[in-house]
Amino acid sequence: MQPRLQWLIFVLFCATRVNGDYFSEKKELDYDLLEAAVASTDSNNLYIDDGLDGFPSFGFRPGSEVKQPYRLYLPEKLPAEFTLVATFKPTSFRTSYLFAVLNPFETVVQLGIRISDGPGTNQNVSLVYTNSDLHSHSEEVAKFTVPKLTKKWSKIVIRVSTTDVTLYLNCHEMAKQRVTRIPLELVFDTASTLYIAQAGPHIQEKYDVST
Repeated sequence: MQPRLQWLIFVLFCATRVNGDYFSEKKELDYDLLEAAVASTDSNNLYIDDGLDGFPSFGFRPGSEVKQPYRLYLPEKLPAEFTLVATFKPTSFRTSYLFAVLNPFETVVQLGIRISDGPGTNQNVSLVYTNSDLHSHSEEVAKFTVPKLTKKWSKIVIRVSTTDVTLYLNCHEMAKQRVTRIPLELVFDTASTLYIAQAGPHIQEKYDVST
């Protein structure tokens, strides 16, 4: 039996609205970003760790480089509404990214989840969403403060609608923020790059994490 891996999974929800109501059936497209780790040749810095309920998980040491063309794992265009789901266990307080899609120059994060220090012993979970044609710096469109995540398994869900971003932590809704995103449908550059557990060599926030 193939080992089950703890996962970082990217989920897109597409719904059709008629007369103000959604159809009960929704088309759901899943994109599993850990497939990029499976395809990686960085055997020195990737390892198998103990995950939730004793199942194996991927571990990423500092210096790991899981880097793939984004188009192998994500669609060309991000729809106006989508959901990001990640299960992970940080082993340090270092600020970094669970994943990041970078522009061709690898200087701007077009899409990513960023974990950073928060007030007191708390930490922040941020959604980074940037139109790199308009901005030269990565844009945090939503930031949520949560109890510290270090050295324990956590599951986060970031649900993005046309007007709001909602964070769920371990199946509990933590907060909702109204946001303005331009554009609502983010088109990635054909030469954009997907990184797992970091945001590339020019954004020095690599992460020691099991995912």
